[in-house]
Amino acid sequence: MEFILIDDSIFDLFTQEKLLLRSGLAQSVRTFGSAQLAMEFLYEQSDEFPETVILLDIQMPGINGFEFTGHYATLPDALRKRIKLFMISSTVDTEDIEEVRSNPYVIELLSKPLEIKTLRALLEK
Repeated sequence: MEFILIDDSIFDLFTQEKLLLRSGLAQSVRTFGSAQLAMEFLYEQSDEFPETVILLDIQMPGINGFEFTGHYATLPDALRKRIKLFMISSTVDTEDIEEVRSNPYVIELLSKPLEIKTLRALLEK
């Protein structure tokens, strides 16, 4: 499975990438330090984009995770159907949690640090 990690924390990108690769869950991992760069990458993709899981941080400078989902909504349906979008955060803010739960594009809010067992179970559903 292909993964895209979007987080402004270099430490989180590094540790999540290593965790995904070592677990065998990910065949490849592409990382982005900003939501803007990730969105530009996605806009360049075609219908042949591989099945991909995106792990998106909520709080980032520039475009945050919630704003990213607004841009994500404008991607072609064929592309969005090939993507499973999760948000990942250490937030305990109830407003953030409710906003994630009400977002039609986000499958689930995952806690940091990433737990492979939880992610694997969600992907197997």
